[in-house]
Amino acid sequence: MVAQISTRIETRIIYTYEDFDGVMVDVVEMTYSNGKTETRSCWTEENFVTGETVHQVVTRNGSILKSTWKTSQNNKWMTAYIDLWIKRYQAECEAFQKSMDTLAHPEFYTPEEYAQAKIDLGF
Repeated sequence: MVAQISTRIETRIIYTYEDFDGVMVDVVEMTYSNGKTETRSCWTEENFVTGETVHQVVTRNGSILKSTWKTSQNNKWMTAYIDLWIKRYQAECEAFQKSMDTLAHPEFYTPEEYAQAKIDLGF
């Protein structure tokens, strides 16, 4: 009988910065069950003409993995970053939708909520 080992790896974006050419780079930290941590720089490029989204991760030795490559689809850093990126993107979309709903139907919200929605949307 084979013993199954269960480990928990926690992944989070510890900070985001803008590099010299305007790309938002996320620094991702992975914490293993033994307390060891590793960090990688990751970013996403979106082509609004083709609709393609390419996630990229800098490996430990400095090379770059792209999500469009078949060999990177099972990479733990790539899958963790894509999961984090999707969760953040979804939260941003939900916040935008809530603010838009507040502006569209001010009768259901307080004046403070309406004012905050205008600020959030840049009005």
